[in-house]
Amino acid sequence: MLVLNGESFTSGRSQFLDSHPRFLESTAKIFVKVEFPGLEKRFLAQIDTGAAYSMLEAQTAEELDLFGQKGHTARISTRIGTFNGRLVRIPLTLVADEGTSLDLEGTFFVSREWNGATFLGYVGLLDRLRIALDSPANLFYFGEGG
Repeated sequence: MLVLNGESFTSGRSQFLDSHPRFLESTAKIFVKVEFPGLEKRFLAQIDTGAAYSMLEAQTAEELDLFGQKGHTARISTRIGTFNGRLVRIPLTLVADEGTSLDLEGTFFVSREWNGATFLGYVGLLDRLRIALDSPANLFYFGEGG
């Protein structure tokens, strides 16, 4: 993987997609593969360094039984509206195509009202990682923060 000053910078690499098959937009985004313990399928999540928190699709949050969990109440304003929900810590895996997949925990906003894509936001998740992009090759590099 990537090396900085002679030390490992990242431990995994995956191919990212420019669009989500269910949430089509007019401009390219960065969608990476993630897994959640207890669920058999892989999910696509949009990398969004401008998002305050990560957000889960309501259906995924339901499958993970997160609506019954305690967490700080939160109100999040997005380009499609304002949503009420809770902030919960959950485990996830960034899936590597090459190198090592990364198991970690992240703070996610969950709301029954949110029907948008799953986002990986800055606070409580991306702020603890080392990430890099090779945009022409659609490659996403990731590793634990140093």
